[in-house]
Amino acid sequence: MAVRDGVVILLASFSLVTGTATNVALNKPALMSSALDGNHPASKAVDGDTSAEHQIYVAHTGTGQTIAWWKVDLQTQVQSARIILYFRTNYKYRRNGVQLYTSGKNSSEPTEGNLCHTVTGRRDGTGIGDVLNVTCLGTWRYLTVYTETDNDGYGAILDFDEVQVWTCLVGMYGVNCNKACNSRHCYGSTESCDSVTGACSSGQCQTGWTGTDCAVCVDGKYGPSCARDCSSSHCKVLPSTCDRITGACLPGGCQDGWMGADCSTVCAGGTYGPSCARYCISRHCKIKTTKCDHVNGACQGGGCDDGWMGVDCTAVCAPGQYGANCAKDCSSRHCKTSSSTCDRISGACPTGGCDAGWMGTDCTTVCAPGQYGANCAKDCSSRHCKTSSSTCDRISGACPTGGCDAGWMGTDCTTACTNLMYGPNCVSSCSARHCKTKSSTCDGVSGECLGGCEDGWTEIDCSSKCHAGYYGQNCHLKCDDRHCTSASCTGDGACSAECEPGWTLRDCTQGCGKGTFGSNCESRCGNCNGTCNVVDGRCLWGCTEGYNGPRCSVELPLCVAKIGVIGRSYRNGYRNGGHAAAGCCSVHVSAETWKTEMDSLKWSRSKRRKKDRLH
Repeated sequence: MAVRDGVVILLASFSLVTGTATNVALNKPALMSSALDGNHPASKAVDGDTSAEHQIYVAHTGTGQTIAWWKVDLQTQVQSARIILYFRTNYKYRRNGVQLYTSGKNSSEPTEGNLCHTVTGRRDGTGIGDVLNVTCLGTWRYLTVYTETDNDGYGAILDFDEVQVWTCLVGMYGVNCNKACNSRHCYGSTESCDSVTGACSSGQCQTGWTGTDCAVCVDGKYGPSCARDCSSSHCKVLPSTCDRITGACLPGGCQDGWMGADCSTVCAGGTYGPSCARYCISRHCKIKTTKCDHVNGACQGGGCDDGWMGVDCTAVCAPGQYGANCAKDCSSRHCKTSSSTCDRISGACPTGGCDAGWMGTDCTTVCAPGQYGANCAKDCSSRHCKTSSSTCDRISGACPTGGCDAGWMGTDCTTACTNLMYGPNCVSSCSARHCKTKSSTCDGVSGECLGGCEDGWTEIDCSSKCHAGYYGQNCHLKCDDRHCTSASCTGDGACSAECEPGWTLRDCTQGCGKGTFGSNCESRCGNCNGTCNVVDGRCLWGCTEGYNGPRCSVELPLCVAKIGVIGRSYRNGYRNGGHAAAGCCSVHVSAETWKTEMDSLKWSRSKRRKKDRLH
């Protein structure tokens, strides 16, 4: 409890003992300077409801005001009463600047009386507690909550949830109203007292007592008016360890190293400890002496003999401890076979040796740089890490970022791949490759496909699809080299539509063979004198005898086909308007058709002559 400017402010939470204190503000008449609306009257703050998480629970003054106040009439005089004010918790801006005034009379001036407390903090209310808990000293009846601070731009506003005024019953006092005025040791009358401090009206205490309420001696004091220090008598229990009149130590005796009725005599030479009952020579120090510290008998320089512990080396190592001064725990060793007990001298691990990363008799020494594993028996430089290093994690030997070399796996990359897996960390499956010759086993390092890859796959292990624009086995063919009528290109290069005229195969990369032409080479050449154009089927060297047309697909009448009749037939046909009589046949055709056929025949004979000359 701290007292400042006549106000007692509790630094801890306020609790009451049932039946010794009462909230005299509950349901008492209250009024305020203005109201936000009819739903937030002044009585909201004395209705006993401390729910503060929403506006609906609070008393709320109007907006746009330069001052705001709220007042309650307790209808009784109180003395140094406790005030608990519950602020609204979902909007904190109106806490800063709130003031509490107390008065013995009802005045129209809200600030008349005594200023009990002012709430100060940030304008947004952060840092100010949800509950204000103060004690206003003196005798008063009216409490006014007042503000003239505009924290949020809406004017001076009060919007709090509940106000409680707690006071002790007559004859009681204290923080929890659980102390009786007549239990004090005042000089004079003890029937009534201040309800908070219990101060004696005479201002004086009986001999052996002190404090505002003359109830106890100050901790560590004794004698008349508690003026002497108990600590001067070296009592074992501090503070308040001696008789408040004589200074004699209470049960517990003297501090170590002291003796006598008032614990003021130092232990005699060669003894120490509680009641000076221990002998320096009986200790188990490495360095033996007949004299020692009179308080704790501490061994000087060297500590305890093996198997002993304590400041004075008089205690055997407790189960589970071992080593010099019993400073090591059996459970702290790093044995492969764990045990909470061990040899109290060496702490040696049982059969099985040390955990990975540790070595030594008691497995408490970490592996030297470059070693790892159980008993530090493995070398970091023997691992197969992708990033080589002569040092490593002393426990697991884990390889750094990058993992294992191809063909190795495991945390420390010392396990070779099985014949079913391959590559770095052995994560690639032999059966998942796209080899032309299928196999579930492979080289553990490269995973090489010995017979090459399936169409559309590449790399030594046939694990990568062809890059865009390539296809076929090992992806050595270019999609742009095909003669497809569509641009799509799959792993085998097959054209999704037809080939361009003059080309065939699934990927349209083979020209038409002799005697074929057109899309996919599905058309047969006509009666050509030689081969035909692979694109449109035209006969390049003319027609065989008896056929005519660009593709030599038109069969001529027998009489026209004869060489000796051509001229006469042409002349007669052309001259006679389509009628030719060659003795062997009689054909009636139009003059235009006849002329076309004759011209084609002449062209064919001309081509044949040129061919003969070339040969």
